[in-house]
Amino acid sequence: HEGVLSAAPPVPAGVSLVDARSLPFDRLAAYDRRFFPEARDSFLAPWITAPERASLAALKDGEIAGFGVIRAAVTGSRIGPLYAASPEIAAALIGKLADAMPGPVAVDVPDFNQAGTQLARQLGLKPAFETARMYTGPDPAIDRAGLFGVASFELG
Repeated sequence: HEGVLSAAPPVPAGVSLVDARSLPFDRLAAYDRRFFPEARDSFLAPWITAPERASLAALKDGEIAGFGVIRAAVTGSRIGPLYAASPEIAAALIGKLADAMPGPVAVDVPDFNQAGTQLARQLGLKPAFETARMYTGPDPAIDRAGLFGVASFELG
């Protein structure tokens, strides 16, 4: 889904958004592990610190309740990964991340997250194209409800 946000979503009560790089990396890596079938610390560390990027974590009661990264793209920017405990937290992350970079944004929402697809449309983002995610063997046990955007098609 891509486009220009129709409105800046509010941050839910009791949630604060902080620069993800200000948190201990092991906390971020453990949170990422809920949504990706393998540990990928060597990917995640440079992904959040590379130039032309911003990363935010949503904190609720001191615990990570969301995480997202925005990066420059050929046209506009791309948000991913995007994880959240609720669509409202995902919306707040999308809004604040989009504020960090000019132009249109894109979020690669997995089709199994219908709340994510609905949220993208509510924010004024339009479907751009579709892909399929395939695994050898059974689907991995990940937090599908909290996965609102993949990091990239190549890396999930």
